[in-house]
Amino acid sequence: MARRSYLTTFEISQICEVNPTTIQNWIKEKKLRAFITPGGHRRVRREDFISFMKEFGMPLPAEFKESPSYVLIVDDQEDVLDLLIAVMESGDEDLKVKGLRNGVEALLSIGEQRPDLLILDIMMPGMNGFEVCEKLKSSPANKNLKIVAISGVHDPAIRDRILRAGADLFFAKPFDMMMFRAECLNLIYSPRAR
Repeated sequence: MARRSYLTTFEISQICEVNPTTIQNWIKEKKLRAFITPGGHRRVRREDFISFMKEFGMPLPAEFKESPSYVLIVDDQEDVLDLLIAVMESGDEDLKVKGLRNGVEALLSIGEQRPDLLILDIMMPGMNGFEVCEKLKSSPANKNLKIVAISGVHDPAIRDRILRAGADLFFAKPFDMMMFRAECLNLIYSPRAR
């Protein structure tokens, strides 16, 4: 089945292993949202089908499962990096978390796989967080990349500079880890253009 933004009632009947008439009844009973084409055919948007399957506790086929959100954390201090990885992995959300120790590695990694969220230390040797942020945001492919900047330096000028460079949020270390995690998750799951 080609990946489209919608499914036919016949395709859904095959996935659910029921008669196509059952699918039509689910639509009539407003259990499953659908639209009608100009030719009079019922179609179901992928997201509506996924919501229906979840609502009724039906197992979701592998091709409909979303891949986990990917969080890349970059900090040159190993203990801080390990702590941030543990904090981001501590909940029930399906997150893939990776840690790196410098800005150059971060840019190379993002070139291979763009994260849903980048947690970026500002003060690092070599390429600092300002430079990483500016390089990323200068590329149209990364203009919507969500970036949370962190720093042990409590200076409003640093905060303002990194936000101007394109970061979405700034946290000065030490910070409340649970609040930090909640703000990061809000960024990951907020609607965004791809």
